[in-house]
Amino acid sequence: REACEARGCIWCSSDVPNAPWCFFPEDNPYGYARSGSVEKTDRGWRATLNKRQALTLFGNDISPVVLEVEFQTKDRLRFRLYDPNKQRFEVPLKISSPGVTAEEANYEVEF
Repeated sequence: REACEARGCIWCSSDVPNAPWCFFPEDNPYGYARSGSVEKTDRGWRATLNKRQALTLFGNDISPVVLEVEFQTKDRLRFRLYDPNKQRFEVPLKISSPGVTAEEANYEVEF
């Protein structure tokens, strides 16, 4: 509990199985926020994310980061986060994608 609250998190014990007891408040300074508008692509959307503040939990944070969302099938969504300024290793996995539109998907994506 002490370590949780020292990070600025909220501690709330629970009897619910697998529920987190330590979590970030809604206005936490960590993480990323969308920068600019969301761009529509041939297969989904693309958005740029920037770190909210200089605070870090794990170190070596990348900013900006690009989020690509791809509607692959009616039941499968792919999202990819990558560094737009430096090429990094990505698992060379080929996934066939017929590509569907947001209107055809059995799920919703909101920004």
